[in-house]
Amino acid sequence: MESAFTGLIQALSGQVQARLEIRNNNKVHVNFDDIALLIEHLPDAEQLLLAAPVAEVPAAGREELYRLLLQGQYAFAETGGATLALDKEESFISLQMAPSLRALTRENFPALVENFLNMVDYWRTRCLEITEGEAEGEALPEPAPEAGMLRI
Repeated sequence: MESAFTGLIQALSGQVQARLEIRNNNKVHVNFDDIALLIEHLPDAEQLLLAAPVAEVPAAGREELYRLLLQGQYAFAETGGATLALDKEESFISLQMAPSLRALTRENFPALVENFLNMVDYWRTRCLEITEGEAEGEALPEPAPEAGMLRI
């Protein structure tokens, strides 16, 4: 019998036209363009974790970067419901989301992944601007909802 997680991964595989391999019965690692995405089934919480690295934390200019991240995180205004996070060593920023498995279907899961990847790309651009010192008061355009699925 097919699990809900397996069905979602099969639907995503069909959308991107590539076979995605489930490891240890609960994890998928896949690269979409230059985004390394982890999809992990969290059975105890009945959730799926989507996580992807966004950017390395620079040695200088961290205060401005952290301010940008916190402002974007406020009420999920610029994260599409995902969470920006900093690893314990403060070396990289990631975007994470853990939607309920019950809310996901074979039909809506590929779109959720696409939107998540677009949000990772958006935050990579924002972080790059800060680390290059070019983000002085400039607002980036919102991610385009019609943007296509990134390729494996």
